[in-house]
Amino acid sequence: MNREARLRAELVAAGERLFRTGLIRGGEGNFSARLDAERFLLTPRGWCKGYLTAGDLLRVPLVGALPVQASSEGLLHQEILQRHQDVAAVLHAHPPNLLRAMRSGCALHPQALYEAQWLQVASVPEHPPGSASLAAEVAEAVGTACLVLLPRHGVVAVGGSVAEALWRLETAELLAFVLGKASP
Repeated sequence: MNREARLRAELVAAGERLFRTGLIRGGEGNFSARLDAERFLLTPRGWCKGYLTAGDLLRVPLVGALPVQASSEGLLHQEILQRHQDVAAVLHAHPPNLLRAMRSGCALHPQALYEAQWLQVASVPEHPPGSASLAAEVAEAVGTACLVLLPRHGVVAVGGSVAEALWRLETAELLAFVLGKASP
């Protein structure tokens, strides 16, 4: 299997897993993976990521205009991948426990859970979804964090692979669940 086919399969599997576990629903979320120095794979706008096929993913430019079919958060993925050569995959989801924790003001303390102690977490101010300001702010935060919390809008997890970004996202959701259950 060539690199592109493998990345397509990994993104499809991530979508199935996140959908099955309730970390995304309906048309929520968007994912990307770096193909090479000029292109990346990106999920299409508005599709249920739990039912994607490898052929549904778009091959888009790392620099320049994104196609109209691209995810509404395409700029966010493009900006992160442009600025951070070490990032190979970006996953954006709306995990319910993380959203609940952010809404209630519960800080995510990675040291509270052994499995989460390696997470570097940042939070950005609220920006309109899909905006250039959100893309720039999140890309800046990725300079010091692998997990970026977006008020009222979910989380962005990055990694050196799709599997690493997925692990970080799922671990952050577990951390939010544990901290939420521990709250008075």
